[in-house]
Amino acid sequence: MLRNRLAHCANWMGRHLAVFRSGIAVFTLLASLVVTPAALGSDLASVPHGKRRSALSGAYLHVGPAGLVLDEGVSIRAAGQPHVGADIFVKSQLTLGIEAGYFLNPNFAISLTGGIPPVAKIELSGTMSGMGTVGKTTYGPVGLTAHYHFREFGRVQPYAGVGPVLFYVFDDEDGVLTNLKARHSVGFALQAGADFMLDENWGVFIDVKKVFLQTQAHGSLGGLPIKADVRLDPLVVHSGVTYRF
Repeated sequence: MLRNRLAHCANWMGRHLAVFRSGIAVFTLLASLVVTPAALGSDLASVPHGKRRSALSGAYLHVGPAGLVLDEGVSIRAAGQPHVGADIFVKSQLTLGIEAGYFLNPNFAISLTGGIPPVAKIELSGTMSGMGTVGKTTYGPVGLTAHYHFREFGRVQPYAGVGPVLFYVFDDEDGVLTNLKARHSVGFALQAGADFMLDENWGVFIDVKKVFLQTQAHGSLGGLPIKADVRLDPLVVHSGVTYRF
């Protein structure tokens, strides 16, 4: 039992670190492509006050690749009876993420995060390992978060926030489980990130959201009705380009 738990922890950490490193790599690449000595030599504080409105308030966009790593788990009932030891495995997904936000003042902002809906391929594991793919679900997590931005560090502007997340299911595709249907659900997210501003409008960013999310699914396996309480809890690592209007 202890060995299995240690193996699960090691696997979980490895999957999260791989996506986090990918986000850092994208952020570093973008910064190296667009940062010039001249840009670094100037300071946002030196921009005339009348031209700094776009940097300190108003709308902004974050656009770039987003990696999702699920910390998945499941409680399965077959014909009303618990199936002890059954579990699921979902591979990490990569998609295009878009965050649209608005600064209420220089420090406080709200934003809506979405993107191209990823497809989750759900595999059986645990005592049901080797039985095949449960099915596929096309879903769209959408987060509405409020966050505080720290402006006192110049070009590097870290932030932290929190807010609700909607798990919206667009489509289900059967595997070994027929008539697969996953429910929409609502959870919440903790958010942390940083903008690295190149001028008053353009910059690059890295953003990490830890989402706490559960859903329910049902279907049939060999004629038996199956119900499952599914824990998703994804880590979302998003990086790319910042534009402030």
